[in-house]
Amino acid sequence: MAAGRQPNVDGLGLDRAGIVYSTHGIPVDDRLRTNVPHIYAAGDVIGGEQFSHVAGWQAFEATRNALLPGSASGRPNPLAWVTFTDPEVAQVGLTEAGARQQLGNGARATRWDLPHIDRAKCDDDEDGFIKLMSDARGTLIGATIVAARAGEVSGELSLAIAKRLTVGDVATAVHAYPTYATALQQMTSQIATERWTSSPAGRAIGKLLGFSASR
Repeated sequence: MAAGRQPNVDGLGLDRAGIVYSTHGIPVDDRLRTNVPHIYAAGDVIGGEQFSHVAGWQAFEATRNALLPGSASGRPNPLAWVTFTDPEVAQVGLTEAGARQQLGNGARATRWDLPHIDRAKCDDDEDGFIKLMSDARGTLIGATIVAARAGEVSGELSLAIAKRLTVGDVATAVHAYPTYATALQQMTSQIATERWTSSPAGRAIGKLLGFSASR
């Protein structure tokens, strides 16, 4: 049963410190500062995404911002999470709906069902899929994974999206076989190939060689 959670700020003396708060938590800016500039807050207490890994990351950023020169954002980009059901459900960055809302026709979704993945066949665990979202330039912007090891596979995609890597970047990195991550190399290779064959250069070369991208 999921009963929900709410920020626990009772007994902290926030009123005496002049810190604004409500039943939704303590409002902070992008640098995790409260309305009192030298006081920071992080984790579940500020509302928003209530994940232990986000809370730990924000605690680091808040401490860094409070004690060191300069400042860094306390908003994770991309946000990644895993629901540990069977199969696991992992999300990194934008969902398909979110990508299409932001980019419209510029968002591209590529989906592979698990039976396409050799490791899933070997494990006889073929329930699920991997979906990658990319923009018009081929930059990865989101991923949804439903698979037995979705959480483990999502780490590579978190890095790829955070560093604004393209499908070509992931496609050219050799992945150990047979692993679930091999599917990421295969999927991005497919996307990169289709992008090239549909480009002006690809169409011109295809015409010279007597084939088209639709074949």
